[in-house]
Amino acid sequence: MKRLGSGAPTPGGGAAAALTSAQGAALIMMVANHTIGKAKYAEFEELNRDVLGEAEVLLGSLMDGIDNDAEAFGKVSEAYALPRLFSDIQIDRVSAEIKRLRSEGHIIDDIDEDGMTVEIMDQIEEALGEDRQAAIASVSVLAAEAPLMVMEDSLAALRLAASLKGRSNKMLESDIYVAARCLDAGIRCASYSVEANLPAIAKADPALASEMRQHAADIISETATVINTIRG
Repeated sequence: MKRLGSGAPTPGGGAAAALTSAQGAALIMMVANHTIGKAKYAEFEELNRDVLGEAEVLLGSLMDGIDNDAEAFGKVSEAYALPRLFSDIQIDRVSAEIKRLRSEGHIIDDIDEDGMTVEIMDQIEEALGEDRQAAIASVSVLAAEAPLMVMEDSLAALRLAASLKGRSNKMLESDIYVAARCLDAGIRCASYSVEANLPAIAKADPALASEMRQHAADIISETATVINTIRG
């Protein structure tokens, strides 16, 4: 928590979303653990054992989501830090950068006796800009996929919470509600991280950005339905 509140770039909102949902998954495990082995709930023994196992897997995935978000953000930061102007290139790196850009299919004229011309600098800047934009779009996909996975895992855990209502230790029914709210919050918080990366993705692949946005919206919609089932 100290690191979350520090000036460090990570962890951030995406990691907080994963952690919030992880608490919900852990609470589901707690409810199942306090139901398994009790004669009063023998008819729900198998269900609670299954839920316990599934929730444990989801908890692990959600905890991984904390690191996945931080890793994805780091790659996004690196992409945004790529040079986009000729002046961004260190003078002793110009030749190497021209060679790299040519290897990626960019057309850069040869430097002749006139030296570095404005035309060549413009060619380099155009190539740098295209590379930078492509890199940002690529890593933004990863940065959107990480919280989208958190949303998917959270919804799966929320369904488990719904399956336990009325089929688990009645003394812990309030914990099911708390778990549901943690998962609901995690889903909604993760959706902001998904949305934040969609503009960069849309520049390179509008269809993919639209697909991701719709997938997130569908998860939020189903979340509301499951929450109402638990409350009902």
